[in-house]
Amino acid sequence: MTTVAPPRRPPSRRAPPAVPPRAARRATPTRRVAIDPRLGARRVAVRRDERQRRRRRLLAGLGVVALVSLAVGLVWSPFLAVHRIVVRGAGTHTAAVRQAAHLGTGGPLLLVHTGTVAAHVEQLPWIGSAHVERQLPNTITITVTVRAPVAWAPAGPGRVVLVDSHGVVAAVATAAPFGLPELTALTHVGGLGGRIAPTAPAAAAAALAPAFGPRLVSVALTPIGLTATVAGSPEVLLGDATALAAKAHAAAAVLGALVHPATYLDVSVPGAPVAG
Repeated sequence: MTTVAPPRRPPSRRAPPAVPPRAARRATPTRRVAIDPRLGARRVAVRRDERQRRRRRLLAGLGVVALVSLAVGLVWSPFLAVHRIVVRGAGTHTAAVRQAAHLGTGGPLLLVHTGTVAAHVEQLPWIGSAHVERQLPNTITITVTVRAPVAWAPAGPGRVVLVDSHGVVAAVATAAPFGLPELTALTHVGGLGGRIAPTAPAAAAAALAPAFGPRLVSVALTPIGLTATVAGSPEVLLGDATALAAKAHAAAAVLGALVHPATYLDVSVPGAPVAG
């Protein structure tokens, strides 16, 4: 006897659970979590502090902008403009100093570069140094030191140069001035604003001038060193260009007390002068 198996049923498929509509989800009550009042107060305080910090930064920025604008306006205002240029120490050459300074009136006083103005003035050959300062509210003062000639040197037919203690040619003349010694045995004589070579005789003339004045006739650098000719006195041997002031003092003291005639006075060692 044959047994027939019952037909196999296909597995049932369950429909997915229905998703409630959006309105139904909204209507579903949510569970609220209680917040600690201290935490909420802290959050409020943090937000308040942040707003205050932003406000302070904004006010600080506006203050900086206002100060910068005020400063720029003040610098460029007529109240702090250059109205007067005062020159001191130039004597009759005041106009030349003004021209060399390249300064005009009306510009901002606080923007004047004093070092640049001084450098322009010092380019004048007869100016030894220049000092420039601002004087609020409207004045620029230029104080100069004029090169003082201590000697002269021939510079060609009918032309001599006046030289300061540094060997700089401070002026050009047509004749030798009275009261200044001549510098001899020079190898080079520059033009106005240039230098002589060597410069040691000019330094020696400046050191000897207070002691001998117009009696100092000439100064030269020879193979044996610096020598000076003093009117009515033996030749003065100075040696090298060191301790010139002490050597000048020693020479003046010995020549003033010299009893016996001499042909030279050696003060190359100022503490032990030798007359012979």
